[in-house]
Amino acid sequence: MLVAIVALAVPSLFASGAPLGFTSTLAQDPARAAAERASKKMQAIMTRAAVPAATPVVKTTFTEEELNAYMRVQPDLPTGLTQPTLQFLDDGRVQSRALVNLDIVRLSEKRGWLDPLAYVTGILEVHLIGVFRGANGQGVFTFESARVGGAPVAKAVLQELLAFYTKTPETPKGILLDTPFDLPAGIREVDLRRGMATVIQ
Repeated sequence: MLVAIVALAVPSLFASGAPLGFTSTLAQDPARAAAERASKKMQAIMTRAAVPAATPVVKTTFTEEELNAYMRVQPDLPTGLTQPTLQFLDDGRVQSRALVNLDIVRLSEKRGWLDPLAYVTGILEVHLIGVFRGANGQGVFTFESARVGGAPVAKAVLQELLAFYTKTPETPKGILLDTPFDLPAGIREVDLRRGMATVIQ
Protein backbone atom coordinates (compact mmCIF):
# COMPACT_ATOMS: atom_id res chain seq x y z
CA MET A 1 0.00 0.00 0.00
CA LEU A 2 1.18 3.54 0.58
CA VAL A 3 4.70 4.27 1.42
CA ALA A 4 5.11 7.72 0.10
CA ILE A 5 2.51 10.15 -1.06
CA VAL A 6 0.42 7.63 0.62
CA ALA A 7 2.57 8.20 3.46
CA LEU A 8 -0.24 10.64 4.00
CA ALA A 9 -1.97 7.56 5.35
CA VAL A 10 0.83 6.60 7.65
CA PRO A 11 -0.37 3.08 8.54
CA SER A 12 0.24 1.86 5.01
CA LEU A 13 3.95 2.01 5.70
CA PHE A 14 3.49 -1.11 7.77
CA ALA A 15 2.53 -3.10 4.71
CA SER A 16 6.20 -3.18 3.72
CA GLY A 17 7.58 -3.13 7.27
CA ALA A 18 10.72 -5.17 6.49
CA PRO A 19 13.61 -4.69 8.92
CA LEU A 20 16.29 -2.43 7.51
CA GLY A 21 19.16 -4.37 9.05
CA PHE A 22 21.61 -1.52 9.65
CA THR A 23 25.09 -2.30 10.84
CA SER A 24 26.10 -0.78 14.16
CA THR A 25 28.33 1.68 12.30
CA LEU A 26 25.52 2.94 10.08
CA ALA A 27 23.15 3.18 13.01
CA GLN A 28 25.49 5.67 14.66
CA ASP A 29 24.45 8.23 12.04
CA PRO A 30 21.48 10.20 13.50
CA ALA A 31 19.28 9.76 10.42
CA ARG A 32 20.08 6.06 10.19
CA ALA A 33 19.44 5.66 13.90
CA ALA A 34 16.03 7.32 13.50
CA ALA A 35 15.22 5.01 10.58
CA GLU A 36 16.25 1.99 12.64
CA ARG A 37 13.97 3.07 15.50
CA ALA A 38 11.06 3.36 13.10
CA SER A 39 11.87 -0.03 11.58
CA LYS A 40 11.90 -1.74 14.98
CA LYS A 41 8.59 -0.12 15.94
CA MET A 42 7.00 -1.27 12.69
CA GLN A 43 8.27 -4.79 13.21
CA ALA A 44 6.76 -4.81 16.70
CA ILE A 45 3.43 -3.64 15.27
CA MET A 46 3.48 -6.38 12.63
CA THR A 47 4.34 -8.99 15.26
CA ARG A 48 1.44 -7.91 17.48
CA ALA A 49 -0.90 -8.07 14.48
CA ALA A 50 -0.47 -11.86 14.49
CA VAL A 51 -1.63 -12.08 18.12
CA PRO A 52 -5.36 -12.56 18.93
CA ALA A 53 -7.30 -9.33 19.35
CA ALA A 54 -7.73 -10.03 23.06
CA THR A 55 -4.27 -8.58 23.72
CA PRO A 56 -4.16 -5.27 25.63
CA VAL A 57 -4.29 -2.01 23.71
CA VAL A 58 -0.78 -0.90 22.72
CA LYS A 59 0.23 2.58 21.59
CA THR A 60 3.29 3.19 19.40
CA THR A 61 4.44 6.73 18.64
CA PHE A 62 6.51 7.71 15.62
CA THR A 63 8.12 11.11 15.16
CA GLU A 64 8.32 12.89 11.82
CA GLU A 65 12.08 12.43 11.98
CA GLU A 66 11.76 8.66 12.34
CA LEU A 67 9.23 8.20 9.54
CA ASN A 68 11.02 10.49 7.10
CA ALA A 69 14.36 8.82 7.83
CA TYR A 70 12.77 5.41 7.37
CA MET A 71 11.25 6.35 4.01
CA ARG A 72 14.56 7.74 2.76
CA VAL A 73 16.24 4.35 3.17
CA GLN A 74 13.18 2.15 2.58
CA PRO A 75 14.09 -0.36 -0.17
CA ASP A 76 10.47 -1.11 -1.09
CA LEU A 77 9.29 2.25 -2.38
CA PRO A 78 7.18 1.91 -5.53
CA THR A 79 9.09 2.33 -8.78
CA GLY A 80 9.07 5.97 -9.85
CA LEU A 81 8.53 7.36 -6.36
CA THR A 82 11.48 8.94 -4.54
CA GLN A 83 12.36 11.36 -1.74
CA PRO A 84 9.04 11.18 0.13
CA THR A 85 8.63 13.43 3.15
CA LEU A 86 5.83 13.93 5.66
CA GLN A 87 4.88 16.78 7.93
CA PHE A 88 2.22 16.38 10.59
CA LEU A 89 0.35 19.61 11.28
CA ASP A 90 -2.45 20.38 13.73
CA ASP A 91 -5.88 18.72 13.82
CA GLY A 92 -4.88 15.68 11.77
CA ARG A 93 -3.65 17.65 8.78
CA VAL A 94 -0.82 16.04 6.82
CA GLN A 95 1.49 17.62 4.27
CA SER A 96 3.39 15.20 2.04
CA ARG A 97 5.82 15.61 -0.82
CA ALA A 98 7.55 13.20 -3.17
CA LEU A 99 9.29 13.18 -6.52
CA VAL A 100 7.13 11.22 -8.95
CA ASN A 101 8.04 9.82 -12.35
CA LEU A 102 4.94 10.93 -14.24
CA ASP A 103 5.96 9.10 -17.40
CA ILE A 104 5.31 5.79 -15.65
CA VAL A 105 1.80 6.89 -14.74
CA ARG A 106 1.11 8.51 -18.12
CA LEU A 107 2.13 5.41 -20.05
CA SER A 108 0.27 2.99 -17.78
CA GLU A 109 -2.88 3.34 -19.90
CA LYS A 110 -4.14 4.86 -23.12
CA ARG A 111 -5.13 8.51 -22.63
CA GLY A 112 -7.40 10.84 -24.52
CA TRP A 113 -6.63 14.43 -25.40
CA LEU A 114 -8.84 15.69 -22.55
CA ASP A 115 -6.87 13.74 -19.94
CA PRO A 116 -4.52 16.12 -18.02
CA LEU A 117 -2.06 13.29 -17.39
CA ALA A 118 -1.56 12.89 -21.13
CA TYR A 119 0.48 16.09 -21.08
CA VAL A 120 2.73 15.67 -18.04
CA THR A 121 6.19 14.22 -18.43
CA GLY A 122 9.37 13.70 -16.49
CA ILE A 123 9.99 13.65 -12.75
CA LEU A 124 8.16 16.35 -10.79
CA GLU A 125 7.43 17.07 -7.16
CA VAL A 126 3.93 16.17 -6.03
CA HIS A 127 2.76 18.14 -3.00
CA LEU A 128 -0.39 17.10 -1.17
CA ILE A 129 -2.24 18.51 1.84
CA GLY A 130 -5.19 16.88 3.52
CA VAL A 131 -6.63 15.52 6.76
CA PHE A 132 -6.14 11.93 7.88
CA ARG A 133 -8.39 10.24 10.43
CA GLY A 134 -7.99 6.72 11.73
CA ALA A 135 -10.63 5.20 14.02
CA ASN A 136 -12.52 1.93 14.52
CA GLY A 137 -10.10 0.05 12.29
CA GLN A 138 -10.59 2.34 9.30
CA GLY A 139 -8.73 5.30 7.86
CA VAL A 140 -9.84 8.09 5.56
CA PHE A 141 -7.86 10.84 3.89
CA THR A 142 -9.78 14.01 3.10
CA PHE A 143 -8.30 15.97 0.21
CA GLU A 144 -7.57 19.68 0.62
CA SER A 145 -5.14 20.66 -2.14
CA ALA A 146 -2.40 19.33 -4.40
CA ARG A 147 0.32 20.65 -6.66
CA VAL A 148 2.36 18.93 -9.35
CA GLY A 149 5.55 20.69 -10.31
CA GLY A 150 4.35 23.74 -8.39
CA ALA A 151 1.08 24.05 -10.33
CA PRO A 152 -2.29 23.40 -8.66
CA VAL A 153 -4.07 20.27 -9.90
CA ALA A 154 -7.60 18.98 -9.55
CA LYS A 155 -8.52 16.30 -7.05
CA ALA A 156 -9.16 13.85 -9.92
CA VAL A 157 -5.53 14.14 -11.08
CA LEU A 158 -4.15 13.53 -7.61
CA GLN A 159 -6.56 10.63 -7.16
CA GLU A 160 -5.19 8.87 -10.21
CA LEU A 161 -1.61 9.31 -9.02
CA LEU A 162 -2.52 8.07 -5.56
CA ALA A 163 -4.44 5.07 -6.87
CA PHE A 164 -1.57 4.12 -9.18
CA TYR A 165 0.97 4.06 -6.38
CA THR A 166 -1.23 2.43 -3.73
CA LYS A 167 -2.55 -0.57 -5.63
CA THR A 168 -2.00 -3.93 -3.98
CA PRO A 169 -3.56 -7.38 -4.41
CA GLU A 170 -5.80 -6.50 -1.45
CA THR A 171 -6.71 -3.05 -2.82
CA PRO A 172 -6.59 -3.37 -6.64
CA LYS A 173 -8.09 0.10 -7.08
CA GLY A 174 -5.67 1.68 -4.64
CA ILE A 175 -6.66 4.03 -1.86
CA LEU A 176 -9.45 6.46 -2.73
CA LEU A 177 -9.54 10.01 -1.42
CA ASP A 178 -12.38 10.83 0.96
CA THR A 179 -13.26 7.11 1.17
CA PRO A 180 -12.72 4.89 4.24
CA PHE A 181 -10.32 1.95 3.94
CA ASP A 182 -9.29 -0.79 6.34
CA LEU A 183 -6.22 -0.04 8.42
CA PRO A 184 -3.53 -2.74 8.18
CA ALA A 185 -1.85 -4.81 10.90
CA GLY A 186 -4.78 -4.82 13.31
CA ILE A 187 -4.50 -1.06 13.82
CA ARG A 188 -7.54 0.36 15.58
CA GLU A 189 -6.78 4.07 15.61
CA VAL A 190 -4.20 6.59 14.43
CA ASP A 191 -3.75 9.84 16.34
CA LEU A 192 -1.88 12.53 14.41
CA ARG A 193 -0.50 15.54 16.23
CA ARG A 194 2.02 18.16 15.25
CA GLY A 195 5.30 16.36 14.60
CA MET A 196 4.16 12.86 15.55
CA ALA A 197 1.82 9.95 14.82
CA THR A 198 0.54 7.46 17.40
CA VAL A 199 -0.67 4.06 16.23
CA ILE A 200 -3.13 2.21 18.49
CA GLN A 201 -3.54 -1.55 18.18
